[in-house]
Amino acid sequence: MSIRKLAVKMMMLCLVSSPAGAVTKVPSTVALEVTTPLTVFYGEAIDGLAQVTTSDGSVATGTVTFYDGTTSFCTLTLANGVSCAESATKGFGAGTHVFTAVYSGDATHAGATSNAVTVTVKQDTTTTALASSANPVAVGGGAVYAATVAGAHGPVSGMVTFLDGTVAMGSTTLNGSGTAALSVLMLVAGDHAVTAVYAGDGNSLGSTSAVLHETVQGTLAATTTTLAASANPVIAGASVTLTAKVAGSGKAVPSGKVSFVDGGAVLGSAVVSAGAAAWSTSGLSVGSHSIVAQYAGDGTTAGSVSAALTVVVNQQQAGQGPPAGLTIDAGTITVAAGDTVSVPVLVNGGSGAAKAVSLSCSGLPEEASCSYVSGSSGAAAGAGTATLRIVTSAPRDCGASTPYGAPAKSALLPVAGLLLLLVPGRRRAVRGLLTVVCTVLAMGAMTGCGTGNCTDLGTRPGTYTITVTGNMGGTQVSQKVKLVVTP
Repeated sequence: MSIRKLAVKMMMLCLVSSPAGAVTKVPSTVALEVTTPLTVFYGEAIDGLAQVTTSDGSVATGTVTFYDGTTSFCTLTLANGVSCAESATKGFGAGTHVFTAVYSGDATHAGATSNAVTVTVKQDTTTTALASSANPVAVGGGAVYAATVAGAHGPVSGMVTFLDGTVAMGSTTLNGSGTAALSVLMLVAGDHAVTAVYAGDGNSLGSTSAVLHETVQGTLAATTTTLAASANPVIAGASVTLTAKVAGSGKAVPSGKVSFVDGGAVLGSAVVSAGAAAWSTSGLSVGSHSIVAQYAGDGTTAGSVSAALTVVVNQQQAGQGPPAGLTIDAGTITVAAGDTVSVPVLVNGGSGAAKAVSLSCSGLPEEASCSYVSGSSGAAAGAGTATLRIVTSAPRDCGASTPYGAPAKSALLPVAGLLLLLVPGRRRAVRGLLTVVCTVLAMGAMTGCGTGNCTDLGTRPGTYTITVTGNMGGTQVSQKVKLVVTP
């Protein structure tokens, strides 16, 4: 804060003597006035005026010190027109400040403290500008992004984060000039929307730069896309899965999206994983459909379109239904050891004729079973949802509260005691005893390792792949699912 001017009433010195001859100091007062607004932004100067007045009009000497709370920031010799340095008038942090002026007094005048003046300092507003050292840049080339942050009234400090879209490329600290720079190696061809985000600090608000479109030039790896259908022709209402396989040239690994297009209309889309993208539907209308798979490409691979695949959908005849099948929506079935879980299974009898339905499982872990809940399916009339019940077994006859815990170490203590009884001079007896000890040790390991003192661990925790098989009037269909047994 700067109290720009000191006004002092210059008057003749009058001394008042006490009856005893001692000199009594003349009382004085200090009036402080802030001449700038009482609310300012960080970095703006604060000006004011301190006036020292003596009770008898005499001329005072000495100094005046200005305080922000209990911290002094400027001291001036008492004289008309003197001012604090400009550097002392700025830089008060955001928040509330209480200013006072204190007169030191002199040989004949008593010191005094002014009235308090409260000033509020607000966080300064900022702007952020972004520039690139190279634009466009080749794939594998480097670019240096420089962000310049300016406060509307004062200096700034803090961090700047550089984003490529929504992905952070890195963060750096502003230097004394308000600039932060980040060097980046550009590996992905295409357009990159780069921004610089200044986080702000206690005295300055944050800000974000305008988008800088960085063009990374390079040759994208070529791709080829092929399309296949799980069934062709199909009956109206039956599910068909379209699978697109996308192969990149060289070591390129495609990872973009594939759209399945029927005569210009997008049926659906899927993301390429492990070189393939699959999409299923049962909503194709009766007739011929010319379908292509369009791979959109990604940052390293170019897009491509498959040859057209004609999928024929035939009208469902009387008494004819979709092919028999079963579907378990839950790709993973989770059950705790000892619990029972019921799983819905969508079954399709294949036609309207009544058919008996049964479900069975293979590949189950030990002491687990599955069964079809009788009467839970409407598949006897063509299609419906059946219920598969999977039953697991809990550990039994356990001597510990943690049936799957670590082996008890105390089982080895008797063996250690036996070894301590061995003494030199009885080597033959020792050999026989060692055989007994080793046998006992092996038995202890067999009974203590991983069983938690249980006679039967029941269905052991783990991940299993099981096959659920449905039998509908002599037609068998199956699906593999993952079974996870937890402790």
